[in-house]
Amino acid sequence: MRLRGIITLVISFWHVTVDVSQARDAYFRSATTKKDALFFELLLDSVREDAVPILVCYKGAAEMLKANNATNPIIKFTCFNRGKNLIQQSIARDSSCIESHFIRYSIQRNLPGFLRYDKNIHQDSILIVKGLDNMTDRDLKNKITAYFNQSKAHTKNEQ
Repeated sequence: MRLRGIITLVISFWHVTVDVSQARDAYFRSATTKKDALFFELLLDSVREDAVPILVCYKGAAEMLKANNATNPIIKFTCFNRGKNLIQQSIARDSSCIESHFIRYSIQRNLPGFLRYDKNIHQDSILIVKGLDNMTDRDLKNKITAYFNQSKAHTKNEQ
């Protein structure tokens, strides 16, 4: 709890607008430690629903992570639904953003099946693979490729 307070204090003083590369880096680190997960959640805390769609998508991912780390089932379900809605809103606002589809894909691949948030895995996978060739952002392309190689989440059935 003390760590959360310290990170909140630092971010509130640091209150700089979050940019996509910061959110992306924090997202990819958030799976490593609870401290990184907490930093990601707090970093995206100030992002509003009317922000740039990709930041809204990252905020949705942060809500999903908050749900994963919560112990109270009601809070878990509330955060999960809020995160899911933010991700869906962001993709509805900018359906051509490969990064948003990747975020949704990586989340859906790692959620338990009983949550029934897995309907877009196949279509997102196809969109991501097709989009990788034309992707100009080398950092994002490398991270997506590394994710597929590391997790072996990308199976032939999804192509």
